[in-house]
Amino acid sequence: MTARPRHPKPDANQAQIIADLTQLGFFVQDVSKLAHLGFDILVWGWHGVLNRPALLAVEVKTPGGTLTKREREVQEMVITGFGPEAPYLVARCTEDILDWFTRVG
Repeated sequence: MTARPRHPKPDANQAQIIADLTQLGFFVQDVSKLAHLGFDILVWGWHGVLNRPALLAVEVKTPGGTLTKREREVQEMVITGFGPEAPYLVARCTEDILDWFTRVG
């Protein structure tokens, strides 16, 4: 088993997702370089269906990309604590994140 790199590379689609969200008016904080968080970006925006602000932790993956052991642990921990509607998402494109901000519950 190989160790996780000290300074992991962002997924190839991460910069585009951040740019898209920023252009759409979301506040996006890249936290991918913070050790072992288990997600790459924090997205703050308006949840249209719930009519309130929301903060979403997002693990960015390219299509076909897989989660690391740490990312799987964080995903499990968040879903266990918050349930299936947890403010956590594995996103492969901007639309995945936009869908979260427009879905019910």
